[in-house]
Parts: sequence; structure tokens; C-alpha cells
Amino acid sequence: MLILAFDQSIARTGWALYEPPSHSSMMIGSFTSRPETGMTTEEKTAIFCDEIEKLFRAHKPQFVIWEAAAEVIRSFAKQGKEDLLGQHKVQGVTVNADQLILRDIQGHIRHAARARRIPYEAVQPKTWRAAILKNGNLGRDEAKNKAREFCQMLRISVKNDDQAEAVCISLFGAMTQTYRMMQARAA
Repeated sequence: MLILAFDQSIARTGWALYEPPSHSSMMIGSFTSRPETGMTTEEKTAIFCDEIEKLFRAHKPQFVIWEAAAEVIRSFAKQGKEDLLGQHKVQGVTVNADQLILRDIQGHIRHAARARRIPYEAVQPKTWRAAILKNGNLGRDEAKNKAREFCQMLRISVKNDDQAEAVCISLFGAMTQTYRMMQARAA
């Protein structure tokens, strides 16, 4: 049963198609979803949506898994600006807009799977990193490096960090209870 895995981000999304148990049959790729300046959120996520639709249509996966976006959207203080009289700095609070867009992107993946009645899972980064890389508490950059090293160890050729993480997520997908239950039903 074919697994489609995503390591999605605003700039570049890695994907992997994996039919366990053979790593040699794995198809790996990535696409750039870097939006142009001035695009609306809908336009930004439409780029991503078009790309995932192409993957679903071309490869017809039986299980889909992706890295879950953060549940808590972090806020941070904006740089203060002086008021009109130049006397007080007005402090504001804002959120990281990329975190909001990742929730939309995750929704597109979920919708593509649900529309086709394909079982799916979203996995927290710490969960797949603990299972595959044996350390769920790695920092972002360290996890990307370890994912590349892991792919190198398995002789899986990847061109970037996003592809490497998508490979790891696909391998984790084969370990999930959902996937194993699908295999048992198919047997």
C-alpha cells in the first residue's frame, strides 16, 4: 500500500511516496511554494493545493501522512513605533503569519485525502523524530541534518532537507497503527 508523506512549509515542501518494505521503490521530490509579494493567504495556499492535487491524481496513494502544524500559534511583541507626538512607543503584539498559513496547508492535505476517502494521519515532529531519528527533542536544524544522515545511511538519495524529512515521515507512516490496520484488513 502506497504511502504519501509531506514535510510541508511555506517556502519548499518535501514529499515522499513509499510502498513498504522496499526503500528502493521510494519516489521523492519537493516543490517550491514561495509566494510572490502581495499575495493573499488564499493565493499562497492555492499554489500548494495545486501541487498536492497533482501528486494525489498521479500516484493514487492509499495512506497519507504529514508533519502536524503547531497547535499553539505563538505571539511576539512588535517593534514599537512612536505616537504622532513622538512621545510614547506604542507596543503591539502579532503572530507569525507562516504558522497560520501552515494550518491552511495542512487543511488542504486533509481535504485531498478525505475527498478521496484515503486514511490519513498528522504526526507531531517530536513523535516521528523519536521513532525514526531516536531523539524527539532535536532542534529544527539538527533534526534536518539527522534526517539527511539517516537517508544517507539507508542509501536514499535526497536533494534537500525537506525531502529527507518527508522520507522519515513516510517511514514513520508505515509504523502507524492506522497503516498496520489497513494492511491487516487487506491481507
